[in-house]
Amino acid sequence: MKKMFLAVVGLVVILVAAGLYYLFTNLDAIVEAAIEKYGSQVTQTPVRVDRVRINLADGASEINGLTIANPKGFDMANAFSLGKISVKINIKSVTESPIVIDEIIVKAPEVFYEINAERKGSLDTLLDNIMASVPSGPATTTEQSDKSAKKGDEPRIRIRRFQFADATLNAKIVPLKDKEYTLKIPAINMDNLGGKKGATGEELAKEIMSRLTKQIVAVIKQKGLDAELEKYKAQARQKVEEEKARLKARTDEKIDEQKSKATDKLKGLIKR
Repeated sequence: MKKMFLAVVGLVVILVAAGLYYLFTNLDAIVEAAIEKYGSQVTQTPVRVDRVRINLADGASEINGLTIANPKGFDMANAFSLGKISVKINIKSVTESPIVIDEIIVKAPEVFYEINAERKGSLDTLLDNIMASVPSGPATTTEQSDKSAKKGDEPRIRIRRFQFADATLNAKIVPLKDKEYTLKIPAINMDNLGGKKGATGEELAKEIMSRLTKQIVAVIKQKGLDAELEKYKAQARQKVEEEKARLKARTDEKIDEQKSKATDKLKGLIKR
């Protein structure tokens, strides 16, 4: 009996060890899959990652080649191409709740903004998607974390600092004959995401993407791209009105000409 008990215990230890080995050797792939899954749910567009590298000993990780596709109806393939993302995790908090991420830095990302032929903005549409993915409306992360705390099962996370730095905005306005612009976006910083109780990964993704998109759209408005489009609309309306006036003048001219011919013909009949 004793030998059998030891054999069972030994088997359990081997299985647990094998499970932990699988977990830690496949942790990069697990995180990559989670980013793509939750990111796609939040944005309602495909989210892809090229590579994830995690160093548990240092509490550091690196995410490379993360892209967020534009919504349907736009020619530009991506809304965001985030290049290299560095993450610093507070190791002491890994066994606690919430897990604390000290810092996330997105270095030299590219943002793509398009106004299509229907004069819809790609980032505005993406923001609508993000807000629609929040069932109870655009609550703040802290409010969401209070609700998610009741779930109990899903890990909660707190991000002390998030930085979106040295970003480039590539804009394309289809109604202006595909006119293109390249602009620099000032650094965007966010602190204490998730609040004291933390928030779920999905909630944090919603919060970060929503705030990023709003601030980038604000930069676009400041740079006057929307104003230029409005100017284009005004010019187009003026051309339509001018064409209408020209056609009306030609029509009136034709009517006067026909009247004159009819009058001359009538005079000729009277003289007979």
